[in-house]
Amino acid sequence: MQCSQDIAAPSEVGAYLLEHLPQATLITLDTTGHCPHLSAPLETLAAMETFLAKE
Repeated sequence: MQCSQDIAAPSEVGAYLLEHLPQATLITLDTTGHCPHLSAPLETLAAMETFLAKE
C-alpha cells in the first residue's frame, strides 16, 4: 500500500517492490503522505479489507 503523493517513497519504490516480490500486490491510495493510516484512515482500512477478503 502506497500513497500516490509519498515524499519518502516515490512511486518508483512501489513499482520496484511489485516487480521483485513474487506474490506482491500494490495498492495506491489517492492521498498524500507517508503514513496512510494517519492521513487517510478510512481509505487505508477499505484497502486492507479488500486485500484480506481475497485471501
